[in-house]
Amino acid sequence: MYGEPLWFAVGVAFPLFSSFGFAFLYRSSGASALAGFAVLGGIAVSFWSNVVWSMASQFYWDKQEGLFEIYLVSPAPTSAILAGMSLGGFLGTLPSALLVGLVGWRYFGSSVSPSWGLVGASFALTIVALYALGMLLASLYLAYGRQAESLNDAVQSTVSMFSGLYFPTIGVGSPFPFALQVGVSLIPFTIGMDALRKSVFAPADPRLGLDLLVLAALCVGFVVAARRMAEYMRMKGRRDGTLAVRLR
Repeated sequence: MYGEPLWFAVGVAFPLFSSFGFAFLYRSSGASALAGFAVLGGIAVSFWSNVVWSMASQFYWDKQEGLFEIYLVSPAPTSAILAGMSLGGFLGTLPSALLVGLVGWRYFGSSVSPSWGLVGASFALTIVALYALGMLLASLYLAYGRQAESLNDAVQSTVSMFSGLYFPTIGVGSPFPFALQVGVSLIPFTIGMDALRKSVFAPADPRLGLDLLVLAALCVGFVVAARRMAEYMRMKGRRDGTLAVRLR
């Protein structure tokens, strides 16, 4: 990514332009508080795009390139390979997220006094839960083959809208009915963005603790599910010899 300037420019510009577009829209409409929230969404969408287009699809693409056989015969646990991919994806996405955050804070967040400890905890739990979900999806995408790319196209914008990247979708201010709010709360971004919004704009909100507990539970649940799914797919590939067959 760093060796290809165009990729880096696109990776930085996409979340930057999107978040600033929403931020200026909110500011011109008189909702200045939501302008800062749109910047948070721009930071988060960088990681969401990385999870969907890199993390979740990695095994499928590696199978197409003939690399997946190496994973099957490697003595390393498949979950460890996925964890390494998650770390690499996070570090690769971090520059664009930092740029959006720094520029956005300069123009839209100067009047905010967040609790940085709570912001760090909310962000860390959100990232862990998000990449754990990506690890789980990596095994599922591998099983579904070429349908993975269609699924990426279907969930990219859908999750961006329902998870509250640019406006609150759960709790006070949500335009969605309660049943839909409960359903979208299973997406780590939904609870994560709500926790980040509270820790930045309302750190004294007592419901922030509940958000952090839910995020911690999602982290544990997705990590356990991802590990079990990865080992199941690994054993299935060794036993049936089907997972490494490239689909054309």
